[in-house]
Amino acid sequence: MGLAVMTAVAVVVVFAWDDEHKSERAFEGEIAMEQTYQNPMTLDQEWEDYGIGDPYVMRFNGKYYLYCSTKDWRVGIKAWSSEDLIHWQYEGLVTEEPLTEGAYAPEVVYWNGSFYMYTSPAGKGHYVLRSDNPTGPFTIETENLGLSIDGSVFIDDDGKWYFTNAASGGIMASLMEDPYTIGVGDKLNTSLGHWTEGSMIIKRQGRYYITYTGNHVFSRGYRVNYAVAHDSPNGIYTIPENNPILISTEDDFNGLGHSSTVMGPDMDSYYIVYHNLIGSSAEGPPVRMMNMDRLLFNGDKMSVAGPTHSIPVQAPAMPAFYDRLNGMPQEERWERMELQGKDTWVTKEGTDSRFTAEYNAVILNGKESADSQASVIEALFSYRDAGNFRGIRVDGDTMSMSLFEIKQGQERIIQTAGLPDEMDLTKHHTLRTESSKEGTLVYWDSLLLISSEEMKGETGAIGYRWSTGLQPILGYTAFSNEAGGSSDQSVIQQAPGTMEAVHGISGEDEDKLYSVSTENTPDGSHAVTLLQKDSVLNFPVYAREEGEYLISVMVAKDGAGSKLSVRAGGKNKEIQLKQKDFSEESEWTKIPLGSFHLGQGTQWISLTREKGEVTVRYIETELLTPIPSQQTIDFTKTYGSWDFTGGQTTLRNEAREGKLFGGESGWSDYEVSFQLTSTDEVSAEASLLFRTANESDFPDQVRDAFRGYELSFNNGLVKLKRINYEMNEEMASELLELENNKATDIRVRLEGATIGIYIDGAEKPLLTWTDPNAFLTGRVGIRTGSQGWLFSPVTVKSLD
Repeated sequence: MGLAVMTAVAVVVVFAWDDEHKSERAFEGEIAMEQTYQNPMTLDQEWEDYGIGDPYVMRFNGKYYLYCSTKDWRVGIKAWSSEDLIHWQYEGLVTEEPLTEGAYAPEVVYWNGSFYMYTSPAGKGHYVLRSDNPTGPFTIETENLGLSIDGSVFIDDDGKWYFTNAASGGIMASLMEDPYTIGVGDKLNTSLGHWTEGSMIIKRQGRYYITYTGNHVFSRGYRVNYAVAHDSPNGIYTIPENNPILISTEDDFNGLGHSSTVMGPDMDSYYIVYHNLIGSSAEGPPVRMMNMDRLLFNGDKMSVAGPTHSIPVQAPAMPAFYDRLNGMPQEERWERMELQGKDTWVTKEGTDSRFTAEYNAVILNGKESADSQASVIEALFSYRDAGNFRGIRVDGDTMSMSLFEIKQGQERIIQTAGLPDEMDLTKHHTLRTESSKEGTLVYWDSLLLISSEEMKGETGAIGYRWSTGLQPILGYTAFSNEAGGSSDQSVIQQAPGTMEAVHGISGEDEDKLYSVSTENTPDGSHAVTLLQKDSVLNFPVYAREEGEYLISVMVAKDGAGSKLSVRAGGKNKEIQLKQKDFSEESEWTKIPLGSFHLGQGTQWISLTREKGEVTVRYIETELLTPIPSQQTIDFTKTYGSWDFTGGQTTLRNEAREGKLFGGESGWSDYEVSFQLTSTDEVSAEASLLFRTANESDFPDQVRDAFRGYELSFNNGLVKLKRINYEMNEEMASELLELENNKATDIRVRLEGATIGIYIDGAEKPLLTWTDPNAFLTGRVGIRTGSQGWLFSPVTVKSLD
């Protein structure tokens, strides 16, 4: 068994009050991660000299199954299983069909007794394989169905099937007639500016989230984006501004992509599983390694608590109760009784009023009589006594299920829904219910079929009840005291990273201290208004390394003039939000609150209202690097062919655009200066790049393969652009004629979210712009596609 965890699996977060700041409700307690894992993971029997590429994880009957791409020119598909997403056991080759040579990105879905595998061997069209078991053997059931690589299946609540696959300029989506038949596809608006692949759709709280990857699997800038839709899985998606959600171009951790998403063991959390690149195999391509990080949700917004690398990470939480039944319960953990003449088992442990419970069963095992009562089974919850409980009744005669309540011995049907067409109750099926103060949801095989706002969550045991003589085969049964994403509030956040304000709410008097809404947020996320002086947002945080961290906050414009208190690293600072720091073009602006020294490891970060009403969307932390008082940039990342002789930097060969990057990714506020000279031979623009990060270069990558700002010069114009890979936006421009063969002095001042451009020593800026969603740290660079530009040495200095 491959082990990716060095300690026992459990996380304990202890909250304690700090007496000195008790009035601020700031936490200063221990944050203990007793169960951790570390990325990348190493599994037993990975493909030799290849690793785990394109990992896909499926959850079935309380267990996880991992499949990955097959090394080129090898036959068969490998699989692993896990009970906790951390400890993996090798299950061998789940198929040895000759057609699976070099099988790309196999994915498996379960439906009505069958496991369907979709894969594109060597990228030469898709095949569907089927098995009765998640560990095979899978046999090929179709001819070549064509279509490009990375096929993925999504089944919606109405039972309709959808197939997505890779394409140039966006993901293709098709309706399926059945598990073996794929219709004509349409291209979704989910492009990464070039080849786009590795898609997957999940549905959560009525929203469709699609993840997708690009541009080239061997590029350092391989990355994962997501998009969200409300109406249809193959309709128009909105691309949120916090993309990409997974990217790193660092030497020891890059090429992050081709992800899959899976529900966590607590049945409330979600995790994203992906690979990174490292080194090179004997055959040339890089080796791939598997990683997993927590997904977090806030309205339409999805984010990753990471990516994490070579640090201990909070392990997935297990349910409060779980029993891997293999037929019938045992009396050690269950109580057996008869209710109204029916066999009944209930757990000896009970849920809180907020909970998620899961039930797995083969309802008809093939031996039952034809009695009409023999095909009824009930999943019970909120059980207090024989006359007071709730349940979900599955009726095999009407092929329906009903949500019901028995109070003081009287039954009331809350809601009834038909089961999906052609369900076979002699096959394994899963029921899941989520209950909270918001109501109760009921899922059949992951399809949401019943939703009741009336039935608020109540405490009690869970269990089963069935007609005498039915003899169902019961499977994994569990409950956790989380529902509707509540577990997102107990996640230990990462620094550097972003923390959603809604995940920092705490205390018993939430309604008095906070107001939560989605009004006016550009990304459909929930914002939190701090209503009182003692309203505080608290976040348990793991700092990747010791150092100075910049803390900033995304706040609404009407917070100008208010005052916040930040407590981090054991110190408290009060910061007034000044009107000049806000963008005039947006209702929201990211405001830097200052630097704080954090030690490596777990700690608290708290944000408290001191004066004025403040509405917050998120808090961001970035690791800072000291900025020199003055220094000439040493360009350490070189793309293209450059000439550095004679004190000038010029592009040597126009066959390929050139880019140079230098400095530190943790530089924040600074001035950068240089001289630019144009000649009669200029054929393309020249650019200064600043606050850049995630720089990459690859033949099949997008042209703007970095994140940061570009100040470009050409044809009598200077333009300021905001770039994030495929997203290139011109934010401001001014007229500026550069005289041929005469050097022009250019100075850029970066202070907080404001950028000022100064020409030839002028005291008044030619151009200023405040970015409401600013990149606040990054390196410096230059780029051009023309040999006619001459760049003097570029210098940088701090603002101190």
